[in-house]
Amino acid sequence: MEVRRLVVRTRRTKGCDMATGRERTAGPATAQQPLTVGLAAFSRDDPRFTFLFEPPQPSTTVRVGGRTYREVDNGRANVLVPVDRFSPGKRAELQRDVERIALMANNPFAAIGYGLASMANASSQGRDRALAAGLIADIGLSGVAGAAVGRGRWTPTREPVASPSLQRSNLRYGELNAKGQATGMTGTLTRSLLGTGTRSDRRLAPPGWQGNGTLYNEARGHLGAAQFGGTGRDMRNIVTLTHRGANTPQMQRFENGVARRLRAGEVVEYSSTPLYTDGALPPSAILLTAHGSRGMPAARLVLNPAGRRK
Repeated sequence: MEVRRLVVRTRRTKGCDMATGRERTAGPATAQQPLTVGLAAFSRDDPRFTFLFEPPQPSTTVRVGGRTYREVDNGRANVLVPVDRFSPGKRAELQRDVERIALMANNPFAAIGYGLASMANASSQGRDRALAAGLIADIGLSGVAGAAVGRGRWTPTREPVASPSLQRSNLRYGELNAKGQATGMTGTLTRSLLGTGTRSDRRLAPPGWQGNGTLYNEARGHLGAAQFGGTGRDMRNIVTLTHRGANTPQMQRFENGVARRLRAGEVVEYSSTPLYTDGALPPSAILLTAHGSRGMPAARLVLNPAGRRK
């Protein structure tokens, strides 16, 4: 048992002798004598002394630069180890989201099926079933294409090897399809691209444009935003978007988040893919993805009411 020594000091006091009426000086015989008091002398129920019975509780976490670290003894010193912000269940859910985005980026019918199910406010299971159905269609089409190639006499051609000094552009646009519609853009975005883009050319009329953006609430929307280098003078980067709602704030909020990551020095792999439905020239939705060098992947499906017009 832990023992604490409590020293009590007293001073002499003057009093009156009841028998003689004379003043006398009295002092306790134990003056200057230490008293030994154990923890048992203090009540565990007394809130003033509960700290005597509690083990020390040092803080094992610390925040540095906005991140939380845990203090760990490695046998030689105490080191700081980053604390995971996500639970195992949340991390598994994020991983499934990343896999779903990658699947839609490579399979257009799967992306269209998922987008249509989302527009219909389907449940998570319903959206996944639509995604699977679209994937089956993509696989079927790829099989037909493969069979057609197999029946022909295809021979590989020898292409010249590109020079090691040849570098691809930071922003890359897909070619227009047979209807003149933009097919998408991908890009490797860095801070140096901020503010280098251009506004939409008012002379351009992307497919589905009705001729007056103010009257019809439409915008010549950038697939790759002007704020991080997207051009407004190339039809491969322009689509007809419902301005209030799709173009802003939905698409703009996602783009602003990407711009903030670029200003912080992050490198972001970005893609913007328009999804089309039969009977409408504007896209029915835009699938946006951003995979940064520091943070978790992000994605958003922006629904475009102008693309539902027949």
